[in-house]
Amino acid sequence: MFGSGTKLTFRDYVQGTWGSFSTPAGRVDYIMTKARLGDDADDPERQLTKSLSPVREVMEAGDLDFNQLLQRDLDDHRVAVSLIPYLLKPQATGPAFFPPIVAVLLPFRNKRPSHFSALGATTVVEDDGARWAQEQAGTSFQVQRLVGTNDRLHPANVGKLWWNRTESQLVVLDGQHRAMALLAVERTTTNSWQNSAGARFRSFYENQVKQALQDFGQGELELSKVEVPVTVCWFPDQTGEGAKPHEAARKLFVDVNKEARPPSESRIILLSDAELSNVLTRRLLSELRNGQDESYLPLYAVEYDNPEVNSSRPARWSVLTNINLLKTTVERCVFGPPKYLKDVTLRFGSRQSPTVQDAFMREQLDLTSLFPAQFEDGGFTYQRENLGNSEFPIGLAETISNRFAETWGCAILTVLSKTAPYAAHAKALTRLKDDWHVDDTGLTLAHDALFSGVGVFWTLRDSYEHYQDTKPHGTRTTKSDVIKAWEALKIREENFETYRAVEFLDSGKPEALKRSKAAYAVFNTHACQLGLVLTLGSVWQLRKEQSGGADIKDLPAFSDALVKGWNAYFSQDHGKAKDRRLAFNKAEVNHPLNQIGNMDMAQSVFFRYFWMQALDTPAGWEQIAPWFPDRSGFDRMISAARELYLKLCTDQQLKALKINKPGAAEAKLRVDAQQAASSSIKRALRDWFYLSEDMYEDWLSSLAKPPAAVAADGLSSENNDAVTDEEDDSTSENGRVTSLDDLLGD
Repeated sequence: MFGSGTKLTFRDYVQGTWGSFSTPAGRVDYIMTKARLGDDADDPERQLTKSLSPVREVMEAGDLDFNQLLQRDLDDHRVAVSLIPYLLKPQATGPAFFPPIVAVLLPFRNKRPSHFSALGATTVVEDDGARWAQEQAGTSFQVQRLVGTNDRLHPANVGKLWWNRTESQLVVLDGQHRAMALLAVERTTTNSWQNSAGARFRSFYENQVKQALQDFGQGELELSKVEVPVTVCWFPDQTGEGAKPHEAARKLFVDVNKEARPPSESRIILLSDAELSNVLTRRLLSELRNGQDESYLPLYAVEYDNPEVNSSRPARWSVLTNINLLKTTVERCVFGPPKYLKDVTLRFGSRQSPTVQDAFMREQLDLTSLFPAQFEDGGFTYQRENLGNSEFPIGLAETISNRFAETWGCAILTVLSKTAPYAAHAKALTRLKDDWHVDDTGLTLAHDALFSGVGVFWTLRDSYEHYQDTKPHGTRTTKSDVIKAWEALKIREENFETYRAVEFLDSGKPEALKRSKAAYAVFNTHACQLGLVLTLGSVWQLRKEQSGGADIKDLPAFSDALVKGWNAYFSQDHGKAKDRRLAFNKAEVNHPLNQIGNMDMAQSVFFRYFWMQALDTPAGWEQIAPWFPDRSGFDRMISAARELYLKLCTDQQLKALKINKPGAAEAKLRVDAQQAASSSIKRALRDWFYLSEDMYEDWLSSLAKPPAAVAADGLSSENNDAVTDEEDDSTSENGRVTSLDDLLGD
């Protein structure tokens, strides 16, 4: 628009739309502009790219005061391997975009904080064929704002900020990683690393940028079209002696980063198309929203709007599960890796092979029948053998999603919706909704928080917490509708607990209510739910090994058979015997099988064993027997799963015994722990799962390495510290020590 003028005191400048953000805490002026890549040029957009400075290139490491301004170190690895490819790589999923970088003009001399000269009075000057209202801070910086013929500020709000780089620096306040990606490409393509303050970081970036340009087609990539929005700020009130522009910048940094919250995992799953697993997870929610299968969970039984960044467990008392669990079921059943479904003795590792997972996904969804070996989508060529979680045709994502919904999606929702405890939860929640009489604003808000208004629950929660924190102690205050709504939710929670006990245990009496709460304290954990879906995945692998193999189109019927097996187990007429609906309880029952101390998601492999054990009962197996003419594979799998669980219980007993008997020989304690764990599991299997003690002993003897307690039976005659089930018939919450957590009372 305008040239550089004739003044040489200030060689660097930006131009754009100016504005002012003024609050009682102070004033921040700014210009909205852009930084650009491309060939060397004198235009301000190109020069701005060179002028952007990460903190580490402006400050010496010993200047701690300014290090407090930006406490985060640059993650050069992340910039090099993630942001630079994002900037340069053609995206099949749509265009790439960087949000605005925020930079602030601050005074420096010899890489040390200094101060600006006082900002002078406004004058009107002629420059570049236009008239400007000009303010100047000595030889540090100068601001020009376009004025009209009457010398009043022009409504176009065009402005220019000039500065002298020997006294001033543009420091990136927010978006250091984005700015570093831009600088790395700039310095590599113009061979200017050696002349920059960031020369010592050259090795982190130069080869990565060159490789990216080579991989993504330098000839086709017009760097001049890479323009990144930048907001350049300065503090007009922080000039002259006694001013504190660096402290103002520190506060601004804190405010910017405090208010700009990172997206939650739930939000990423809902919005991101970067991973196929996100697309498939959203399809599960869509299936629930459509409501075409009334036997599925209602959508309001799933928490999918939790704003917490690191939340992996549901926070609402009303929901059964959340979007994070659904994504994990997709990852485990569709992407595997297959070893975790085929070998039930493996615990989940932290790093998986994307290549193995992608290959398993292609097998699990039978992509061979969906796509030719090579095909086009959106101008990109895809090889079927390379399709995976991060490489898939976005234009044909619905085709993959449909295949998933018809097979694994249906199977996952079937087991999570129709298995007895989860079906009872959903029915109770629907009853609560149907019985809800909305007669005031507070009840309307409470209703929306549970059943319709996305985000309402969190607003009510945060408002109530703020109300509790700020109300004067010991005084009565008028409660708003928001506060009344939150308190109404607490009352409705009690109603829901009763409804659920009636649906699941056929009684709302206090004793049944206690047992129901104890049951759902287990059923509604991610560990138990993932264990259920892992069972589906593992026994499907067994089905594939049967004569004639398996067709993924049979997955819905297969999952329905599993549900019938579990429900047949839960619904057995127990009379005076154990109520199998409580078989997974840790509390409110005698001699439980469930002795898992910490029920986080990693423990799902042990819950897979529990669900398999329910299928192994006569009532359960009758429903799935037609799918397994040869059950030898199932017998081997459940034996291996039981052995893994026996090891867990032994380890927990050993930890407890080490606390009870410090200094005792570990070999002796391990014998006692193995015997106590084995005795506890034996009785639980007898009482809850129809496995006789003789059958258990036969199984124990068949192990390749049976527990030392069997071989050294005579060595443990003095064992009075490892409590067994035979000694106490009280409920488990008051009974034996089964883990370190129990011993410590956690």
